[in-house]
Amino acid sequence: MNDQANKILVELLQKAANGIDAAVSFSQAQIPEVVHQLLVWKFTKSMMLTLVILATIPVAIKFFRVMMKREQDGVYGEEGYSWERGKPKYRPTLVWDKDGTISASSVFFGTIMFLYSAIAFVILSDLTWLKIWLAPKLYLLEYAASLIK
Repeated sequence: MNDQANKILVELLQKAANGIDAAVSFSQAQIPEVVHQLLVWKFTKSMMLTLVILATIPVAIKFFRVMMKREQDGVYGEEGYSWERGKPKYRPTLVWDKDGTISASSVFFGTIMFLYSAIAFVILSDLTWLKIWLAPKLYLLEYAASLIK
C-alpha cells in the first residue's frame, strides 16, 4: 500500500514538474510578443494624449481670448439706475461684468486657465512616444527599472 502511494505521489510530482516546464517554455515563447504589445500600447497611449492636447490648444486659446476681451455692447439708456445712464455697457464674460469691472468669476476662469496650462505642459513634456520610437530598448530598461522600484 505504501509503495503504491509513493508511486502515485511520484507521478503527481512528475506531472507538476512537466506542467511547470511547459508553462515556462510557453512564457519564454510569448515574451517577445508581450514586449511588442507593451511598446505598441505605451506608444499609442502617449501619442493620443499628445495629439488631443495639441488639438485642443487652438480651441483653448480662442476661448481664453474671447473671455479676456472686454467688448462694448452699447450704452445704458433708460434701463437700470439713473447714475448709469450714458455709461458704456459691456458684454459679460467669465472675466468682465456688464459694467466693465472684473467679475467675481474671474477666479474660476483663472483656475481653469492654470489647470489647462499645467496639464498641457505635463502631457507635452512626457515624450514617451518619442522615446519608444527612437530608443525602444532604452525605454524597456527604464520601464523594467520602474517596475522593480
